Amino acid sequence: MKKSIALISVFAVLMIAFSGCVDNNPPAVNGTDSDNPEPNAISDEDAAGISTLETLPAGFEYIDTIQLSPDEVKSTYNAENVSGVLNVSEGIYKDSNETNYYIDVIELEDEEVANDFISAYKASFKPLSSGSRFTDESFNGHSAVKILNYITVGGKSVSRYTYIWSNENYVIVVFGNTAEEAPIRQLAEATRY
Repeated sequence: MKKSIALISVFAVLMIAFSGCVDNNPPAVNGTDSDNPEPNAISDEDAAGISTLETLPAGFEYIDTIQLSPDEVKSTYNAENVSGVLNVSEGIYKDSNETNYYIDVIELEDEEVANDFISAYKASFKPLSSGSRFTDESFNGHSAVKILNYITVGGKSVSRYTYIWSNENYVIVVFGNTAEEAPIRQLAEATRY
């Protein structure tokens, strides 16, 4: 009889242990598994981790990652009226032609503030005399906006391209010192976000 009770007790303990009843982890919400975030979701990353690419497109070289102040970034992106900028990181890259490229990752309070930041930046541009300044594009399972801008170099007007998009409460901006759009797109796709 004592052996039966001991055997039943052992089985009961094993059943509880294997069932997860003694697990201290909170249950998943809405059927999601917290150990397997959705593709392209930002989970435990921070701005510096996102702006520092693990895998680079061919011909690119990682130079450095620097922190930028929220005030500096709000001024750069003409988003002075947007509150809630928490953290900013800039990844610096170079290609085989010694052209510089940048990935700015701006962490904001929430998704709504991230969208407000992008809207404020887009509103700072004047309309082009012909053509469209903003083009919606898609890569890595999300939409982004390609922005066409012109600067003066050596007395000539040259094009510059920027990709900007949000992912959760982050805004990601990719740009470079080149009139070619393709390498900037390659770097934007390499973020995986």
